[in-house]
Amino acid sequence: MFKKFALLVFGAGLLLILAPLVQADFTGLSKNLSISAGTDSVYPKVVHVQGTTNVFVIWAEKVGTEDHLYFARSTDSGDNWSAPVVLRDSGQILERVNELSDYYAYSLAVCESYIHVVMQWRQDETDDFEIWYLRSPDLGVTWDSALPLTVNSTDSRYPDVVQGATRVHITFVDSWPGNDEIMYKRMPNCGGGAVDLTRRLSFSSTSSLYPRLAVSKSGQTVNIVYQDNWTGQWNVFHKRVSNYGEGSYLTRQLTSGTEFNGYPDVATSSGADDQYVYFVYQALWPGNGEIMYKRLNDYGNVGASVYTARLTYSDTESRSSSIDFDGTNNIVQISFHDAWPGNYDVMHRKLLDYGGAGFTAQRVSWGVGDSSHSNIAAGVGEAFIVWSDNTSGNYEIYIKKGS
Repeated sequence: MFKKFALLVFGAGLLLILAPLVQADFTGLSKNLSISAGTDSVYPKVVHVQGTTNVFVIWAEKVGTEDHLYFARSTDSGDNWSAPVVLRDSGQILERVNELSDYYAYSLAVCESYIHVVMQWRQDETDDFEIWYLRSPDLGVTWDSALPLTVNSTDSRYPDVVQGATRVHITFVDSWPGNDEIMYKRMPNCGGGAVDLTRRLSFSSTSSLYPRLAVSKSGQTVNIVYQDNWTGQWNVFHKRVSNYGEGSYLTRQLTSGTEFNGYPDVATSSGADDQYVYFVYQALWPGNGEIMYKRLNDYGNVGASVYTARLTYSDTESRSSSIDFDGTNNIVQISFHDAWPGNYDVMHRKLLDYGGAGFTAQRVSWGVGDSSHSNIAAGVGEAFIVWSDNTSGNYEIYIKKGS
């Protein structure tokens, strides 16, 4: 059951509790993209080229001790889909230790005609993870050869990728400093050139994990969000890197308190007013996992104001939040999964007016099994949500379009 809404003070700032407005529309049928009877297809990622009808999805399929990375594409806004194509069919991508960690094992981005994929990969459990990069120059019709971005004797994990202007930005975690730290790489020419910048962005005595990144509309400002426990508790941090990733950076602690805050995601405004940076993450401060939301103005600069909202009010776990921005209608789109129906199901939140107005709330999946680890991509007045569901006996990848 949903808890009664209230006005609360959270951390050092005002927590705005927003009652849901009108219902969103995810009432259509979902589509099974994987059809992988007997094996589990998990942790899907989706992207959409705004202003077009192109939608792309990747996911991992567990085949014994190996993981296969699959790709599918739609050129008609998700009405029809290509047969899945294998992008990687050997070795291991997943750690199989923590499902929320595995959700961060690879990432997908699209810009213009280019698709970018980054993944953690190792030959087997005796090897260490390295970061690999794949690129398609023609929206998934053909693919360049896979390129290793790290070659060392320590684990490189949890990569994310985005293209801003003609630069490809990549972040990940590496343990070579002695503990997990946030790393950054940049590639010019839409990923067609060699790495031209490598930086270490965190210098903590504890672990920095699960970085996600987004760039400003101009491509000039790189935003990285991650979790770190150097304060004695896991909290969410934001790094704002100037000058296309090569300038100085500002570090801001976004959360505080005595309970866990982590597993973040980030997006930026691409509308006419492009100053905003958006965050979602999981917080345990109510006693169970809930989804929290923050917005910074002024491109996340020093002195930027922080707008905070609690998006879930359930007595069960709300997990694996994903965020994207519709730059035509200035809408923030969010997905996650929650156990309040009795099993895990996928939920949707939509915030209007550059993410500063009230939100709509809707349940997206209705299977008798668990639907979990969703990911969302915004379109023009619509959104695409993918997730994995085990109603059939094994996990399959499903997608649904709504608004």
